[in-house]
Amino acid sequence: MSTAEWKAWVKDALQNKYVAVTLLALVWATFIHDLGIPFVVRESWSLRELRQELEEVEYRNAMLEEQSATLLTDPAALERFARERYFMRKSNEEVYRVVD
Repeated sequence: MSTAEWKAWVKDALQNKYVAVTLLALVWATFIHDLGIPFVVRESWSLRELRQELEEVEYRNAMLEEQSATLLTDPAALERFARERYFMRKSNEEVYRVVD
């Protein structure tokens, strides 16, 4: 199809009111409407980022549950955790805190 034939075909198609209205509605729904293609693309990127964040949070949650189970079953681990985190000590000890 040559350029002249293509232009004539487009001109004839746009003169048909049904084709023109359908084309206008398609353009409006795709680009101008609030839920157009730019919105869908933006939300798709946001969804991808949120899914990645969810995976990271689930991984951290699993690690914390494992740590919690260890602390509940192992008294030595609980003592170590209390000493490191809350600077607890036995009555006959002194705690020295080294700051970098």
